[in-house]
Amino acid sequence: MEWLRKIGYVYNFYNKNFVEKQFIELKKAGVETIIAEESNDFEQKEKERDKNLNEIFLLLREGDCLVIYELSCLGKAIIQLGEFLELLRDKKIKLQILNKRMSQLSDELYCDLIIEIAEAEKQIISERTTRGLEKARREGRIGGRPRVSEETIERIRFLYKFRSYTLREIAEECNVSLGTAYKYVQEE
Repeated sequence: MEWLRKIGYVYNFYNKNFVEKQFIELKKAGVETIIAEESNDFEQKEKERDKNLNEIFLLLREGDCLVIYELSCLGKAIIQLGEFLELLRDKKIKLQILNKRMSQLSDELYCDLIIEIAEAEKQIISERTTRGLEKARREGRIGGRPRVSEETIERIRFLYKFRSYTLREIAEECNVSLGTAYKYVQEE
């Protein structure tokens, strides 16, 4: 099949040999444009790590093909992966996976299978969460942050307004978080 453009993506794994293998395999597959994840900071937030992949997604147009060595090279958990694959499908962008565990399946069927599994995982998590919340309520446990009494709220505002306490001092004095102290100071 002929695509408008083939753009390769290399995920920056800790294993540098595997990163090099991705480059080699993408070049063997005839991919001329390869964009690699640049960061070496593996502690970054996921959104920051996905920056290059999101930029690629914006560059891709209908009829283009995103080429990866294997599914793990997208660096996404199953639910995120399913959502990403659906975005590609909606934008009519093909995904070519060079090294699939189930090589007898076409890339399209393979992606459909992943999307189905991701949907099932979302439903299972939702069901478990709902059951857990219901059980907690039956046992008398109520989730969320503990309520702050009106007396404490008034004390927070008084200390801030008339005693010139810092928010940190107020939080310590009233036994609340810094965020809670800030919230009630700002509300007035």
